[in-house]
Amino acid sequence: MVSNNMKSKQKSHGFTIVELLVVIVVIGILAAITIVSYAGITARANASKAVANAQSIQSVAEAINADNSQYPITTAEFGSLASTARIPSGITIQTTPPTAANGTDHFQLFKLTANSNTGGKIVYWDYGTNAVSTTATSIYWGAGTSAGAFTAFAS
Repeated sequence: MVSNNMKSKQKSHGFTIVELLVVIVVIGILAAITIVSYAGITARANASKAVANAQSIQSVAEAINADNSQYPITTAEFGSLASTARIPSGITIQTTPPTAANGTDHFQLFKLTANSNTGGKIVYWDYGTNAVSTTATSIYWGAGTSAGAFTAFAS
């Protein structure tokens, strides 16, 4: 009788390897779901930040036009005039397209080819398509529209 009690107590201690494997698999599934959700949230946040910053640049271009009766046509001109129009800190205007690594705060500007100081567009990294923004997703200012022909800003 005493030996039967000892055996039953020994069987009730610890977990079997199958139980441990089930727990590990469940934890792995939960971790995978969390990682996928986090990646999607991060991409949406980056996309929102890129669009908001591009719209800030558009507002600055409109303010420059209001002050000078024309839009800037080079990155140097935009930079010098934008300091008085309060471009948000951390935003970089460059002559090359933005990348996924810097797409939330680096932008390339284009001017209208025909009447360069009457309008333009802002190109940003589109985190939805994981590429440089297309004509449909570019931000325009002044006379710039999706039907316009554009030339990239020079330095």
